[in-house]
Amino acid sequence: MTTPATTSGQAADRRAARGGALPAWPVTWLFVLYPLVWLGGLTPFALPVVGLACLFLMALRGRIRLPPLWLPWVGYLFWTLVSAVMIDSAGRFLGFAQRWSALVGASLIALYVYNAPERLPRRRVLGALSWFMLWVAAGGYLGLVRPYGRISTPMLALMPRNVAANEYVRELLSPRFAEVQTPYGADAPFVRPAAPFPYTNGWGHAFVLLLPLMAALAVSADRRMRVTAALLAVAAVPPALATLNRGIFVGVFVASAAVLWRYRSRVRLGHVLLAAVPLGLFAVGVVASGALDRIGQRTSTSSTTADRASIYREAFDRSLGSPLLGYGAPRPSSTLDVSVGTQGHFWYVMFSHGFVGLVLFLTTIWGLALVTRRTRDLPTALVHTTLVVVSVMLMFYGLDGMNLLIVLLTAVVLLRDDRPARPGARPATGAPDRSRSPRPFAASSGARA
Repeated sequence: MTTPATTSGQAADRRAARGGALPAWPVTWLFVLYPLVWLGGLTPFALPVVGLACLFLMALRGRIRLPPLWLPWVGYLFWTLVSAVMIDSAGRFLGFAQRWSALVGASLIALYVYNAPERLPRRRVLGALSWFMLWVAAGGYLGLVRPYGRISTPMLALMPRNVAANEYVRELLSPRFAEVQTPYGADAPFVRPAAPFPYTNGWGHAFVLLLPLMAALAVSADRRMRVTAALLAVAAVPPALATLNRGIFVGVFVASAAVLWRYRSRVRLGHVLLAAVPLGLFAVGVVASGALDRIGQRTSTSSTTADRASIYREAFDRSLGSPLLGYGAPRPSSTLDVSVGTQGHFWYVMFSHGFVGLVLFLTTIWGLALVTRRTRDLPTALVHTTLVVVSVMLMFYGLDGMNLLIVLLTAVVLLRDDRPARPGARPATGAPDRSRSPRPFAASSGARA
């Protein structure tokens, strides 16, 4: 007996079959061509535009599957939009509009990847992210070579004068190569690479999020990809140390601890000795580079630690004044020369979107880390480590734009690999890749990432 529900499901399957597999190019080209996006001043628009393209292609195919925990995430998207009624100035509304459109764009791209296992298996997604690791490393060296450099993009020239004068808009459309800070008492300026991000903390967050993914490629792909992933990770270390971000050390420690804890019963003396070699070389490099001394100088000549503690207390105290909707966007601090809600995504969500928004956000991000924690092999465990890392790092790093996309892509490929396959469908990690888009640093078709 055929029920209406069965008939409807069969019709959806026929529509999906007629539409064919979703192409890989919207995702791969975003990462391959990211330097052009950055140079053109298109970073505020890249995720919304690519997200709309992904939505259009999914609509053409005729069937969209939703990942687990997508309901609280959609609720978070809706609540952030509602909280915009609390914004008190045109400039802050402009910043909100950019952040919200990027948030929706990243969500649509992740949803697209979840629905495209044939053309975007895990190995191809990680291969695309390896391109982004290349651009992050290259941007870091650019900041070291030309610390005072800044570009004036074509998009900035097209903006109305009053919009271009907005400080946040200028950071996005006239990006600097590094943050150069000279606190009182410092022997020399602190050059902290930032490109291709507006701020150094964004660069540091991307580094710690991508590092476990590069490790997953290094232990699972073919020989060429293993060498490439390892070289990318190593090449990014010097600019990472130059950022003087203590959060990078925290992120690396959390990632290492997560992997060791997961495999604590399988660790042997040989494994310890094998891991000691790269860790020892890294420690020697840290000491030889003078990074520890520079971090100590920066801490002693600035009040960054005390300032963060103060701004966190202020964010909580002021959130109590608008606990449901928050304030829609960060606002200037009453005591410091920074904005409340800009020193960690946890505090940004709480202050800007209230405790309701915070619960919805944490339910999704921490929930994704929990539901994907059961891993069967080392490469999968390394991929999952990115979700563990962001669960901690969001306390003091922002999670906007490309960094949010990295997290969502990591989550959906893990969720997708665990979902039951359609009858007759091939596994997502082993499906042949017949798309015509370029295969950036892609592992061979026989390798599993």
